[in-house]
Amino acid sequence: MDKAEVVLRQMVGNGVRPDIFTYTSLIHGYSISGQFEEVVRLLEKMRSQGVKPTVFTCNTVMDYLCKHGRIKEAAEFFYSMAEKGHKPNTVSYAIMLHGYAKEGSLVDMTNLCELMAGDGIIPNICIFNILISAYAKCGIMDVAMLFFEDMLKQGVNPDEVTYLAMIAGYCSMGSIVLVSLTCAKISEYNRS
Repeated sequence: MDKAEVVLRQMVGNGVRPDIFTYTSLIHGYSISGQFEEVVRLLEKMRSQGVKPTVFTCNTVMDYLCKHGRIKEAAEFFYSMAEKGHKPNTVSYAIMLHGYAKEGSLVDMTNLCELMAGDGIIPNICIFNILISAYAKCGIMDVAMLFFEDMLKQGVNPDEVTYLAMIAGYCSMGSIVLVSLTCAKISEYNRS
């Protein structure tokens, strides 16, 4: 990242003003390298120069926060997006849902799903897998199954991750019969 900062200084020195793409690239790099204080510094610098973050920029920051157990800060960032004129996208919701899932915050996940539906965001396989996995890990297989059925109704095809989450959930409950039924559903689905 030191080399990127050198290039940024050269750029500014040559009269080229950094744009949102420059800042977002740097923010992404600093996030990956775990230098969140630099991310904050760049966000402040962007704002002072009138450069508004994009949804991708916001997602990068939220992803870092969630991966580092700072879900409350990520949620604040998420909910402030709309106030700043950014509509969260599917990736934004997936990041937050995954963060809540890691914490086992099922109530927050449910609230976020309701908000997502209200925003007209249609869940994709990634979001369904996060939801199914979270409820399965908590042993709430009836809700996991509701998400599974909703996924099928919406025309989203389950994948290996979906089935593994369902099987693992039933196994953790000690329900070999339901594991067998899930495996039968997999076979039936794969034949159709």
